[in-house]
Amino acid sequence: MPDHSKIGAKNNRSNVFRSRSISTIVLWALIVSAVYFDRPIIFSSIIILIGSLGIYEFFGLLGLRGTPAFKNIRISTLFLSFLYLSLMAYFLSGRCNVGVIYIDSAFVALVVIVLTVLLLFYPIDGTNTKDLFFGSLFGFIYVPLLISFLLRILYLNYDSSEGQGGEYYIIFLLVVTKFSDMGAYLIGTLIGKHKMIPHISPGKTWEGFIFGCLTFAVGGGCLMFYLFKDEMLLFEWQSVVILSFCLAFIAALGDLAESVLKRSLAVKDSGNILPGIGGVLDLVDSVLFTAPVLFIYLTYLS
Repeated sequence: MPDHSKIGAKNNRSNVFRSRSISTIVLWALIVSAVYFDRPIIFSSIIILIGSLGIYEFFGLLGLRGTPAFKNIRISTLFLSFLYLSLMAYFLSGRCNVGVIYIDSAFVALVVIVLTVLLLFYPIDGTNTKDLFFGSLFGFIYVPLLISFLLRILYLNYDSSEGQGGEYYIIFLLVVTKFSDMGAYLIGTLIGKHKMIPHISPGKTWEGFIFGCLTFAVGGGCLMFYLFKDEMLLFEWQSVVILSFCLAFIAALGDLAESVLKRSLAVKDSGNILPGIGGVLDLVDSVLFTAPVLFIYLTYLS
């Protein structure tokens, strides 16, 4: 007699994988379009949109909708995040000579000031007010500030006359990061037996991490470099292998970081905008950690 529970679980995994594949194909189609038209502004617009949606989702995760100041703080932080990323793209593209190094600290200070001013006009709601204040500040640092490193990579050595920037380094980053995630999911589903960190992410296994995450990431990075070597002059074969390996490890940490947030708040996904994946944060959780690492490498170590 067939085990209907196992059949149901298998079908559910198949449906999730199918939905995730469709969402991934659509997202990659957007990225390919941005590269095809060779306009960094398309890439930067996508990054700004994802960062804004990410901070909006983050507030949904906090579970503080009943707090009096929630709505206005959410809207204000969303606006500041959009403004921060837009100005970052504007300055990095060379359209303004203002030093970009001051934008991060200026906006962190601005967020703290705006949050304080807003809270002055609402009654204190116990620990919820404290959680909203510190949660909002952490959300700005976690999502817009970390995702801004994609903009920094995009406009690294940007040539405004030719409209060329670091698009291929971003694609390399996405390939390595997403291949590591895909490999961990596939291998973990097929042969995974030993749980990696079950109290944080029950689905992750050591088999998926070692044979899927690391090997798929290095393979994807090498394939990307083989196809577009002339577009990534800051890389060499040895550095591609080492960097892909390191980024795969960092990607796993980024994924676990969001798992800590979701598990502590008792939610499964950050949203439902992407079938099979969840929300925007579920899509970019690993990239939030890998983007700063790649930027540091390209800037100081390559």
